[in-house]
Amino acid sequence: MDSALLQAARQIYQYHLQYRPEVLEQPPRGVVIHRRTLRGDLIFSEFPILLPQETFIPLQQLEPLR
Repeated sequence: MDSALLQAARQIYQYHLQYRPEVLEQPPRGVVIHRRTLRGDLIFSEFPILLPQETFIPLQQLEPLR
């Protein structure tokens, strides 16, 4: 996995932990992130639907920041 994608996904996850904890009442499944723009959001559904330029990064790959 591209390190830039992983870093951006971790930043998105950290942002939600720090500034939007109410969103995390249930644990997310991971982050969906656009490979070119590095914009993304948390995903809570078990089977995310991705656009062609998106990548799903599971929460297990983001947890070392916890």
